Formats: sequence, C-alpha cells, structure tokens
Amino acid sequence: MPVLLEPCFKAGNFTKNQSNMESKERPLRQLHLILLIFLLILTGCAQQLPQQNVAQDWQSRLKQQKNWQARGKLAFIAPDNRQSANFNWYLKEEKQNLILTSFVGTRIFELEELDTHSELTFEDNVHKGMDSSDLVKRLSGLSLPVNQAPQWLTGLVEAPASELDDLGRISNAQWQSPSGRVWQITYQQYKMQDGMWLPSRMKLSSTNIEVKVLITSWQFK
Repeated sequence: MPVLLEPCFKAGNFTKNQSNMESKERPLRQLHLILLIFLLILTGCAQQLPQQNVAQDWQSRLKQQKNWQARGKLAFIAPDNRQSANFNWYLKEEKQNLILTSFVGTRIFELEELDTHSELTFEDNVHKGMDSSDLVKRLSGLSLPVNQAPQWLTGLVEAPASELDDLGRISNAQWQSPSGRVWQITYQQYKMQDGMWLPSRMKLSSTNIEVKVLITSWQFK
C-alpha cells in the first residue's frame, strides 16, 4: 500500500505568511510614493525658477532700451473711419517720432515730440500741442494711445489688469489713458530678437475702436 507524503506546509500557514509579507511591504510602498512625490515637486521648482529668472532678465534689458525703431503696418477700424497705413515709429531718449504713410508711399502725417511740446505735420501744415494723442486725434481723426506707445509697443504695459503667459510675456492688459479712455490690448504674437521677446502682432481696442498692429522689424540703437 503506497505511503502518502504529508505536505511540507499547510494552506493556513501560507496565507498567514503572505499576509505578513504584504503588511511589511505596504509601508515601503507608501514611503516610495512619498519620495516620488517629493522628487517631482523638487523637479518642478527647479524648472520654474530658471524660467522666472530668464523672464526677469529679458524684461529688465528691454526696459533699459531708450532708443529703438519699429516698422510695420496698422489698421484702424471705427464705425465712421477705416484706414490702413505703414508706420515708422522711433523712440529716442523718451521722445517719440511717428511717421505714417499710405501703402503707395504718400505721407499721412509726422509726429515729433520735443522737450516742451509736440508737433504734427499734417497736409503740409505744422500743428503744435502739449499732448501727442490729442494732436493725432484732432487732426487725423485717429484715436491712438500715442502717449503710452513706448510701453504697449514693447509689451511692457504696467497695468494691474494684465495677464501673463508661461514665459512671463503679457498676453492681455487694460489701462486708462489720461483722457479717461479705457484701452484693452491683446498680444497675439511675439518674436525673440537680441535675447528679448518683442511683440510682432497685437490688437488694441476701446469703445467702438479697434486698431490692429503688425510690427515687421525692430532695431535698437
């Protein structure tokens, strides 16, 4: 008669041993999960700090630029006035010079800011005034925030109601001009030049007014 060998272990003992092993592994898994989350947080912070430093670096460099030239096109859209023009916009030591020409090369006007006043040459006549935006509006009919142009053209609008993208560039901003008109600007495109992010396409809007701006070239002197 064959002799039956008894099993070297019992099912109950195996289940008990397995439970003990799982209970020992559970704290290890929790520890690994905590370490993984901690490492991910450190990695995210390490990536975010250089981006913030880079954003602050190019913005500070751009703010130091006191002499520049921007060329491009603008389209002015209002219920009773629609115009398009080429522009040549200069800034020299906080004084602006703006030349608007038609697409066939005819000069529409030239604005020049001096130490004591602004001058606008329009239809071969020179007009003087203390406010550049007011001169442009009064003589050409274009409502354009010229006084704040050195800020919004370069994407350096200082306004509490502004939104930034992931690179620290302004995507939307809103401000009120000295005349009381509220302006909204949307930056649609930037380009990297000389280590700085410069606006290349934007849209200005106010009550019943829309101005589309395309900048084709930037030069710094």
